[in-house]
Amino acid sequence: MSGKDRSGKHHWWPVALQSYWADRKGDVSWIEPNGKIDKKRFKNRKIGIKRHGHTMHRGSGYWETNFESDFGIDTKIHSIIAALRDCRPLGRTPAEVLSLLKLAFRKDRSLRDLSKFHHIDERTHRDLLLLIYSLLICSPSNRSKWERFPLKAGLPVSENVGKANMYQQYRHARKLCENGYISLHAFVLLRAPPWKHFICGDGYLDWLTGSLTAMRINGRALLPLTPDLCIYFCTLNSKLESAPNCAALTAAPWMVDWVNDITQIYSRDRLFFRGNPPKLTNPFRQREFYEYAEPTDKLLEMLDEVAGKRKHSGLISIGLW
Repeated sequence: MSGKDRSGKHHWWPVALQSYWADRKGDVSWIEPNGKIDKKRFKNRKIGIKRHGHTMHRGSGYWETNFESDFGIDTKIHSIIAALRDCRPLGRTPAEVLSLLKLAFRKDRSLRDLSKFHHIDERTHRDLLLLIYSLLICSPSNRSKWERFPLKAGLPVSENVGKANMYQQYRHARKLCENGYISLHAFVLLRAPPWKHFICGDGYLDWLTGSLTAMRINGRALLPLTPDLCIYFCTLNSKLESAPNCAALTAAPWMVDWVNDITQIYSRDRLFFRGNPPKLTNPFRQREFYEYAEPTDKLLEMLDEVAGKRKHSGLISIGLW
């Protein structure tokens, strides 16, 4: 391809998703580690972007590969979100409200008891999974990690190395999502109560993309998609063929706070919010991409149980090697 610049500004956070975070005026707000709050109109397409973010240059710019068009799943975001919202949690009918009231008096109740189970059809399942991979792979946190790979060999940080890894990872993910084995996948949908909201940052808890190097889907991921909807994905060891692949539950306020704390750990520059700004935690104030030292978290262990699976935590910086 020609070295002429045709790439423009590429979005790592799809504009279609941004629309769910907009207030009544169409503005999306964010807060930075220093406490500065700002906002922009999402329709102007100037949020969550990186110049040449999906363009690889070689030599003096006379050869380039632009893979922006590969992220076609972004066009299906509204239909995916609509399908997820159709998977309602318990408490939407009088009978379900009564059932929840009875559970309130049970000391041995679990999150699984408070969940409603659904089956997501194969097409939506595959589209949702590819959207999850797209958000993880395009996130600035993963880009930062891949750009630093050359440091291990004593070489400088390289944007092109980061982009090449993004491109390869997404090609693997798309192939697996379109044609791979999906029967051992489980989704847990967390719906925030009306008075609480999830936040979204420039990084996600990602224990999933690492398995792409072995050309397989295996692991876990947690992603806030909208202010009232967060999705947890995990792979199972076994599952009955007829078992549902999706659980939905209304998240207790402490669960929303827990998810938001995780989001602050994995984010560095911006936290997007709707309504009141979040109280900043120390990891986010450091303006570094952090992650758990071990792939374990008590909340995720509870969500594993909801999903039909069972399953320690320190912090390390992925900005340092």
